Amino acid sequence: MTLKDLPKLLPLYAAQGTVLLPRTQLPLLIEKEEDKATIDYALQEGRRFLGILQENPLGGHFQKGCLGRITNFQEGTRFFIMLEGVCRFSVERIMEDVLFKAQVNYLGYEQDLESSASDPLVNRPRLLRLLKDYLLDQDITANWEEIDHASDDIILNSLIMACPFGPPEKQALLETLSLSERCDIMIALMEMGHFPFQGPRPMLH
Repeated sequence: MTLKDLPKLLPLYAAQGTVLLPRTQLPLLIEKEEDKATIDYALQEGRRFLGILQENPLGGHFQKGCLGRITNFQEGTRFFIMLEGVCRFSVERIMEDVLFKAQVNYLGYEQDLESSASDPLVNRPRLLRLLKDYLLDQDITANWEEIDHASDDIILNSLIMACPFGPPEKQALLETLSLSERCDIMIALMEMGHFPFQGPRPMLH
C-alpha cells in the first residue's frame, strides 16, 4: 500500500483516552447512534477505513490521528469492531455533514506504510529492561522469544496503547516522527511513572 492508495476523505471516530498506531490492533465497542452511523458509512465504502482521533480533555479532539482498517465487525445492540492501524494523518478540514468526517493528509508519516520501521538510535535494551521489570513485579508471564523477535515499532506502539499515560502524553507519542525519540519519551515516562499498565496488555505479533 502506498500514500496514493489512502483515502483523503475519512469518516472519524473520537476515542476517549485511546490512540491507534500503525501495525497494532484496537478493539472498540460502539454504542452511540451517531458513531454507529459512522461505522456503517465506513463499511458501505467497501474499503473499511476509519480515522481514529483522541478526544482532547480540554474540549474537542486532537488534530492528528491514525487511519485504521476494520478487520472484524459484529453487529448487535452495540457494534464491536477490530481495527488494524495503517498510517497516521493530520486533519486538514472537518466536513460540515451529518457524519463526522474530515479531509486529511499523511505527509510526514510515509514510513508508517513500510512493513516495519527501524531506527539504529532506539534504546531497545533499556526499554525491554523496563518492561521486564514491570512484568516481574506484576507476576505476568511473557513470551520473551516472541518479544525478542518483534520489531522496535511494534513493541513501542503496543506499549503506547497499553500504558495508562494521560491524553497529552499519548498524543505526543503518537505525533512524534522519529522512532528513537518516541522510545526516549516512552522510557522517560515509564521511569517517572512507575505505575501499572491499564487496559489491554501489549499485543506483540
